Amino acid sequence: MARPVVGDKLLSLETLLDLLSKAYSVIIKTKIALYRTGMMKSKKLPCFVISVGNITVGGTGKTPMTVYVADLVQQMGYKVAVISRGYKGKFEQSGGVVCDGHKLYCTPEESGDEPFLIAQSLGVPVLAGKNRYALGIKAIQKFDSQVIVLDDAFQHIKLKRDLDLVLLDAGHPFGNGKLIPRGRLREPISSLERGDAIIFTRSDVKNLKKYEQPVLNKHTKKTPVLRTSHYPHISKIVTGLGRKLDKKSVEDFFEKNRQKQGLLFSGIANNMDFRRTCEAMGMGIAGHLEFPDHCWYKQEDITMLLERYKKIRADFIVTTQKDYVKIAERFVIPELLVVVGVQIRFMGDYGEAFESLIKKKIQSYI
Repeated sequence: MARPVVGDKLLSLETLLDLLSKAYSVIIKTKIALYRTGMMKSKKLPCFVISVGNITVGGTGKTPMTVYVADLVQQMGYKVAVISRGYKGKFEQSGGVVCDGHKLYCTPEESGDEPFLIAQSLGVPVLAGKNRYALGIKAIQKFDSQVIVLDDAFQHIKLKRDLDLVLLDAGHPFGNGKLIPRGRLREPISSLERGDAIIFTRSDVKNLKKYEQPVLNKHTKKTPVLRTSHYPHISKIVTGLGRKLDKKSVEDFFEKNRQKQGLLFSGIANNMDFRRTCEAMGMGIAGHLEFPDHCWYKQEDITMLLERYKKIRADFIVTTQKDYVKIAERFVIPELLVVVGVQIRFMGDYGEAFESLIKKKIQSYI
């Protein structure tokens, strides 16, 4: 493929990406301005709406935070539902109910991987699709929802929200400070000013760089800033015969297998974070197969995985919860499979502050 030409000079890849980023910046800033001035109208659902989102491409922990928020609101006694876009699922275009809080009504291929994982993790209705207003109305009519939690919706400004939670990775909150495709920002850093709370994730292992703190302060002067950590755990262990090990066996797994090594495979936003998580858990790592985010595995992928497993003589295979939901009912893994999950935990007194914020906001509405 030929490179674009300006005059008699070929554009370098870096220059081309800069130009594309500037064009994207104009588009996103225009969109935000149109909604802010009312020239484009946002729709309002007749219930309390909480958005969980971020301003960068890549994993900041939106899904585990969505699970945390929905569970917290349910414990407060409110009827809550979760709406997720269902990226690459069949419901992304058509929309649909993933579960009613008790029963799953679809496959991961229909819902998308993240809505399906959320549905498995919670006892609340979960819906998937890009038309979140229509799904919100359905949740209210079908489940009498009082509170709706939107997964990954900070950029979805066509739907009004009553509480905007913005997640930032404590180690690299703004990437290289440039918009996509030159950088990782989905919108300008100034968009943080729309947030009602800024939540740093992985704050136990990462810290802001000195030059990043003034940037943050500039756009979050009156906004609460909270800190969380990722708590990794073994979600389940499945034998080669498809049997899930009991809770005691799962808890004792590392203690009994400290000298053994696992082959990792993952298809998430930041595969290296998964590897670092497994290392932090004390897991021996024989190798790591990395796939694109939201990857829908094919038989040849599983065949390659098993061939690599035998070649390097690993003792078990390790994957994420998000990846497991996409293979559990489609493929047979004839080896010991360890599934690692991640939960969000607020650090210090931030948990009480967050719960108080949620409670006051909802009570002022309902």
